[in-house]
Amino acid sequence: MSKKDKKIEIQITDSKVKVGSDEFDGYTLSIGKKAIGEIAEFDGQFAIIKNGNVDAFYKKLEKAVENLIETYNLSK
Repeated sequence: MSKKDKKIEIQITDSKVKVGSDEFDGYTLSIGKKAIGEIAEFDGQFAIIKNGNVDAFYKKLEKAVENLIETYNLSK
């Protein structure tokens, strides 16, 4: 028997992301109603934010989103 693939809707919304005591323009990534991560934009680079601190930098938004989804799937 094969398992059916479930379709999961992932949303990226514009938001203000808090890094330390500063706020930057960025994005919130959510699956359903659960927010799975935040991405802030710094000088043309995209940073993944975890617990108010920068975790990693990426040159493209797509790579940052891909990393957040991968981390979310591995932690389930």
